[in-house]
Amino acid sequence: MTVDIPLFLIGLLLLWFPRRWMRRGAAFLQRRKKSAESTRTEPWKNREPGDPHVSFPAEFAKFRNYLDLLRAATGSLMLWGGLGMPAAFALGAGVGRNEALKFMALRALLLLIGVLIQSIRYEKKHLSFYPPIFYLAGMSVALGDPRGAAFAFVLIWAINSALPNARAFLSGYAMLILVFGLFFSRGLSLSVIYAGVLCFLPVLLSLLANRQLMVFTRKAARSGVRS
Repeated sequence: MTVDIPLFLIGLLLLWFPRRWMRRGAAFLQRRKKSAESTRTEPWKNREPGDPHVSFPAEFAKFRNYLDLLRAATGSLMLWGGLGMPAAFALGAGVGRNEALKFMALRALLLLIGVLIQSIRYEKKHLSFYPPIFYLAGMSVALGDPRGAAFAFVLIWAINSALPNARAFLSGYAMLILVFGLFFSRGLSLSVIYAGVLCFLPVLLSLLANRQLMVFTRKAARSGVRS
């Protein structure tokens, strides 16, 4: 196995970079917008802290979500390969089955750690769980057919209003990733199945910890919760 060290490190940085580290840049932009925001009101800004629903206008208004989408897609493609982008890892000719399995397990582990970093936070002396929706959407582009990833992302937002909370959102999204990913791959694909597993992982963690998946709101931010 050969490793492109610069490509590997950049991909790892993009995937493992915690979302909360983007607060400083966002705080600067918010200060510039403060006066303009004070002159208008938007209904989605008035959601109560702890509201379990995933709000379409609120999520698509967050610039950091688009950064999550871009960095997860780019980082995953760097490690996994695809869409004409060379992968950081490459197997030589004549590699045995055991070596190939270890190679796949290593890449899968790196993506798993990335999802855990984005989903789990230690706040106020306890663990909190968040649904990294856009991050998972970007990652699914590398793990399956981009058409399947796009269809799943569009459809889950189309039915979002019928979903009660973030757990239901990610559970439905995981199923759609599997359905559309396997359809476009035209057969069994371990990478597509793994994409579905990663999408469901935050739900599983919150269930095991008996804590809900937190959804960021602006009122919650003023109380100390961050996205």
